[in-house]
Amino acid sequence: MRNASTKVVLQLLQEERNVLAVTADNGNEIYEQIRRDYPEQYIDFGIAECNMVAASAGLAAAGKIPFLYAVTNFMSMRAYEFLRNLVCEPNYNVKLLGRSASMVTGTYGMTHQGTEDVALLRTLPNLLTITPATPIEAREATLFAYRHNGPVYIRLEAANEPELYGEDYQFVVGRGYVLRDGRDVTVISMGSIVNEALSAAKKLESDGINVRVINMPMVNPIDRDLIVAAAKETGHIITLEEHSIHGGLGSAVAEVLAECGLAVSFQRMGLDGCAKGCGNREAMREINGLASGNIMEKVRESLQR
Repeated sequence: MRNASTKVVLQLLQEERNVLAVTADNGNEIYEQIRRDYPEQYIDFGIAECNMVAASAGLAAAGKIPFLYAVTNFMSMRAYEFLRNLVCEPNYNVKLLGRSASMVTGTYGMTHQGTEDVALLRTLPNLLTITPATPIEAREATLFAYRHNGPVYIRLEAANEPELYGEDYQFVVGRGYVLRDGRDVTVISMGSIVNEALSAAKKLESDGINVRVINMPMVNPIDRDLIVAAAKETGHIITLEEHSIHGGLGSAVAEVLAECGLAVSFQRMGLDGCAKGCGNREAMREINGLASGNIMEKVRESLQR
């Protein structure tokens, strides 16, 4: 996802001088190429995310389009006040690419795991927060961010996530996507962990259990119609997120179900507190009960309710 998104930034700044690549002592091979080949459109603030966000608001006010690239936690938490007051409230055209979202940096510990940011960011005015599930979705979300006049935050995980979409994929604000149809249970997910849901659904099919899997890249706005249809048609909703169950996708879906008066079986899968353990992405999902086997158990539990 990271490379797919930042390649778009490289392409855009080659086409428009107002596009800037901004970072805070972070980078990947694409931002390194920008630093080397387009130094006049590259700014590194060092380990100073608050300064980076504040200055980018000023750059946007002057007509620039800054694409900030830094660790998700440090932009969304350390610089939260600056993001709220200087970017979101005045609705400045700042684009934020948060790397290391979810538990992908499991070996770094909880300081680098972006597992509470959606809960924080969904409260901010004018900010669109997107959690892509695949490289193509990350690419299209970044192109959308460029075209959109206002702040956009894109949560990027790592590299080599499986691709689920074709080149005809179109990102639309507030739209969810059915990746697998099913009549018994619906699993609604965001980010690359949707692949665990798809794996679980495939295994459960041999037991005669049909699981609908939905990718929900945005929680504010969220695809209310898709959630309501799934609730009515399957009667069982499970949310799955590599994020806290408090304030994230699970909370957003619960709000829709409650406000629409839908009495269905509903369960949340995610983190209740910070992530436990240490390891790569797959190990972290196993340790924290978010692997495909855990999802299969949750589906069977839901059907027994």
